Amino acid sequence: MNFYFEMAINILEVTLILSFLVQYFGYRIKYPAKYIWTIIIGLVSFCNIAFFSWNNLYESYASSLQILINIIFCCVLLCGPLLQKIFVSAFTMGLVAIIATFTTLLIAKLSESDVTFLLSQFSGIRITSILLTKLLFFIITRIILRVKETGRIKWLDFIPLVVIPALSIITITLVMYAAIQEPHIQNIVFYAVCIILALNILIYFLFVRLGQVSKIQTELALISLQNECLQENSKDIENMYETVRALRHDLKNHLLCISSMANEKDIQGIQQYTQQLLQQQNAVSKLITFSGNTALDAIVNSKSTTAEHVGVQLRAIITTPLSDISPEDITIILGNALDNAIRAAKDSIGKTVDLYIQPQGAYNSIVIINDIARSVLSDNPTLTTTKVKCSQHGFGIKNIRQAVERNQGMLEFFEQNNRFECDILLLNIQSRNE
Repeated sequence: MNFYFEMAINILEVTLILSFLVQYFGYRIKYPAKYIWTIIIGLVSFCNIAFFSWNNLYESYASSLQILINIIFCCVLLCGPLLQKIFVSAFTMGLVAIIATFTTLLIAKLSESDVTFLLSQFSGIRITSILLTKLLFFIITRIILRVKETGRIKWLDFIPLVVIPALSIITITLVMYAAIQEPHIQNIVFYAVCIILALNILIYFLFVRLGQVSKIQTELALISLQNECLQENSKDIENMYETVRALRHDLKNHLLCISSMANEKDIQGIQQYTQQLLQQQNAVSKLITFSGNTALDAIVNSKSTTAEHVGVQLRAIITTPLSDISPEDITIILGNALDNAIRAAKDSIGKTVDLYIQPQGAYNSIVIINDIARSVLSDNPTLTTTKVKCSQHGFGIKNIRQAVERNQGMLEFFEQNNRFECDILLLNIQSRNE
């Protein structure tokens, strides 16, 4: 019975660990692959925990190795940023080890038993201790799922966050072996483990706080970009109205001048004069986009000005205002995609960027086509940034993909005839609700 009980508990522990990770991050691959891989990694986890629990009095080694297994499981099957996956994987196993130590010492303290006896003998007290351990882990992880955070954290913040749970496993291993060797210090060890447990819980809430700060910084960056685009758009509209007012003011004088030349039958003079007027108009005029969506207009008009400054022509045809898409996602998708397109077109021969935004069945279609000097996909198939400080330049292809996923859409890239095409489909709200 002892053997079967131990195996059943190991299966329960693996189930609790993997189910917590799945609920925290969510699967990123579809049926049936996600279940096949989950079963495979579950079997590996079971063998790891069963081997060390069967061959060691205190199985801290299993927790250390399980961190690596958890990281592989999260990276292969689950969504979420890499640093967050590593931290939660380490934190989960630190929690498992700390709770197991805490409940063992607590039951030993309440029953006035020797911790070595409790760990080595199959008894009702040990069964109670093990079941309490799993129950506490289940309760704490359910609480964590209610306050989980999906914000990104920086490497400098990440290092101490992930080191502390790892050091906690080592620390409680040392103090537990001290309690096994010297039973009279069990009470002191118990209080030390309580402090380590509280410390790790505080570390998790610090992780949540850092994630929230990161999310706020990203939102501020988006607001700043939107504000820049709105100000640029406002200037363009103001310049357009100034041009129109100037034309209206001078229109009578121009017509009188042309009429005078017509009376004198000065055809060449009329042609030269009208040519001068057209040149003046082309020098100050600019096509302003009015789609009905403030965020969309601001981004397109702002990027049109940017393109003009570097000698690139941005041509836009917009037949839907993307009213179903949030301003934040419009900023991320169009802001970064147009920046990339203008940057690539600047070095090309054609120096042209075409933007098409139109409805396409249940989707809103965004197509951005730009001239290129050389192949982009052959040199950089994953479209990884080549900038030294990538955090200071836009929001990246990765963030575009995430914004597209939030809108249940699709993103593809093509190249043809020295032109690069970014093809985006975003599901409209009506189709999402059906």
